[in-house]
Amino acid sequence: MTVDSIVTLALVIVLFLGLLAVRLHVGLSLMLAGLAGVVVLRGTGAAVGTAANQPYSTAADYSLTIIPLFIVMGVLAVNAGLAQAGFDFASRVLGRLPGGSALASLAGSGLFAAVTGSSVATVATMARVSTDAIVKAGLGLRLAAGVVCAGGTLGVLIPPSIVLVLYGVVASESIGQLLLGGIGPGLLTILAYAATAMIIVSVRRRRHRATAVETDTADGGSGVGRTVTATRTDPAAKVDVMGVVFLGVIFGTSIGTIYLGVATPTEAASFGALAALIIMLLRVRPPQWAARLKDSVTEAIGLTAMTFLLMTGAGVFTYFLALSGASAALVEAVVGADLQPYIVLVLCLLLLLPLGMFLDGISMILIAAPLLHPILTGYDFDGIWLGIIIVKVAEMALITPPVGMNAFVYSGAVPEAGLGKVFRGIGPFILADLVVVALLIAVPGIVTFLPELSSAA
Repeated sequence: MTVDSIVTLALVIVLFLGLLAVRLHVGLSLMLAGLAGVVVLRGTGAAVGTAANQPYSTAADYSLTIIPLFIVMGVLAVNAGLAQAGFDFASRVLGRLPGGSALASLAGSGLFAAVTGSSVATVATMARVSTDAIVKAGLGLRLAAGVVCAGGTLGVLIPPSIVLVLYGVVASESIGQLLLGGIGPGLLTILAYAATAMIIVSVRRRRHRATAVETDTADGGSGVGRTVTATRTDPAAKVDVMGVVFLGVIFGTSIGTIYLGVATPTEAASFGALAALIIMLLRVRPPQWAARLKDSVTEAIGLTAMTFLLMTGAGVFTYFLALSGASAALVEAVVGADLQPYIVLVLCLLLLLPLGMFLDGISMILIAAPLLHPILTGYDFDGIWLGIIIVKVAEMALITPPVGMNAFVYSGAVPEAGLGKVFRGIGPFILADLVVVALLIAVPGIVTFLPELSSAA
């Protein structure tokens, strides 16, 4: 890179951060900053051409059809009451376990994140409701903060995942294989989070019992000042069994057809959207059909437009990075360092963590994947396995202090928590994430098992 290119890159990054600081949409911030860089490097004419052509070249990809289809499927499922059914089912099943309300919150956050494709939106939506339920159960505000912030990252790997679809597009990897590859790590993450929450609750209850015994002994058995342990979540709420069955039908129709090889990812998404539409019509009374369909279409259009705006802005910004020589310089620097492959992998993954302060998962993937994927596949890492690792760490960045965006969103939605308490609550779940990432690196079969089995079938 020349000195002029380096100076331009620094100014563009400062401009981008400044636009974010004034709360301009991330997609527009990326686009304007990228266009400003193109103006400096190639002039106004080149910038106008980029603004005219890049949005079309970014969005005019048939494989991207899967995104609005998955979004429509998720929105219809929510408006049919299936997400609520899944949450109630989780509350009923998990209510008798230690920390039942926290586990139910993890399940609800995972469902919502899978539908919206946004961790930040999930935290903003679930923060107040989940916190009230967890605190009411006597489990504490710190656990509530950790559960909600970590739970928002679950939807990134559990199909249907918009983030995995976008990764497949920008990295030219099989979308179907990525969706199947995310199932194992997604389930492993759920188990890790659930185990973490249960351990925290169990330890807290032992401490409370010990405090109660000491207090009871000190006051001669009167019980004055005794610490009361938290009661478990009441699992008596009625469960919508058919709603849970319909959730399974949608999942099987969309992801199951990909696994069996009877449909492409786009066809499977269309089958899932059609199944969700039929299920919504079956579960909603006819007088409400028009209103529910209108709400669903409106919400789906908004989410789709937001996603494509992010893609367009990231496309312009990535074009500027290539034009400035930053992309090539990064590749040359990494290759020239002659480091061990796994050291390069860890260093590349660490680059994602600071981005969590400014960007959501979708934005991080759209910017980082075109840079990191070519470098790491050059070391003969499997592309599908690599994609899952990068996406997992990108979402982990959203809860990693001191820059985790989910923590800032939660503290804004629940002001009484305070940022320090939020990060302390998130700490154990970050350790769980580190364990999961280490397992995925050490045992690649957790990711590749289903894709390989599907290919063999």
